[in-house]
Amino acid sequence: MAAFCLNLCETANRAVIKEEYLQRIIECVVLNNNIQEPLERIYAGSSFCSQYFLHINFWKHLIKRCEENGWKMTLTLPVFSQKDLQIAKNRLDEILAQGKEIIDEITVNDVGMLRYVSQNCEQKINLGRLFFKDSRDVRVRPYDVGEMTPNLLASEDNMIMAENNIHAIELDMMSRYINLTDCDLGEAKLCVHGPFCYMSTGNICKFASIHKDMEQKFRPNLNCNMECAGIYEHYKARFGEKNVDILRYGRTIYFYNNESRIIGKKIDRKIYFPVREINEVMKGGVSGESTRTIK
Repeated sequence: MAAFCLNLCETANRAVIKEEYLQRIIECVVLNNNIQEPLERIYAGSSFCSQYFLHINFWKHLIKRCEENGWKMTLTLPVFSQKDLQIAKNRLDEILAQGKEIIDEITVNDVGMLRYVSQNCEQKINLGRLFFKDSRDVRVRPYDVGEMTPNLLASEDNMIMAENNIHAIELDMMSRYINLTDCDLGEAKLCVHGPFCYMSTGNICKFASIHKDMEQKFRPNLNCNMECAGIYEHYKARFGEKNVDILRYGRTIYFYNNESRIIGKKIDRKIYFPVREINEVMKGGVSGESTRTIK
């Protein structure tokens, strides 16, 4: 059976990681998806937003939650711009020092950070979702219902996998069938994100511009006040014969896809993105307690 992991990247804040809220979120995920396996691992940090990663400051509390519950943590790093790179490296050192007994893996999303982490950190290294930039769009039928193989894994000259001691790779369910039959993963674990697949991401955040003057809106890597912690957008539409859920969370657009299948390889981990469960718990509070709604 695939291990059950919870992906708090992009969504976690001080309220979400409070013991009572976090436990309710996990309970909702388990009940909604009939999960039988115990939670083994938390993914924290960000796959897509450097500003979110640099702003969050709840590491001590989240590490404590992991220690209390016997969970390990995978620290996920986004792609950092040159202006933020040294700050990011300093922050990485601080986080690893705080969680040296808990953080045993680092997920990287670009070649530069892959090299830096491999040379400066002892943790095992995972290839993140942004290494797999294959076309995906739930509104385009050939992408949605077809069969595809990630280009990086299909390459016969895969220098990234060959020259780095990769512990795991992280894939999205990009299409109806993901065919890995002829892909050489070596000893790397296969980890699959769900039930939302990222469709598009970039360096401009719509929500970060909310409180900016007109001249300062929609700038790449804009400094923000974590507006994404209080708002997201959810669209429902019908394309052809299919109802489609599309979610804009921070810089990234996701679509709901719970129908994909992996061909040719065994899934070692399922990494669940609990955005719906977080919204459910935070709207209702715990034991009648009132709290801010994420909407």
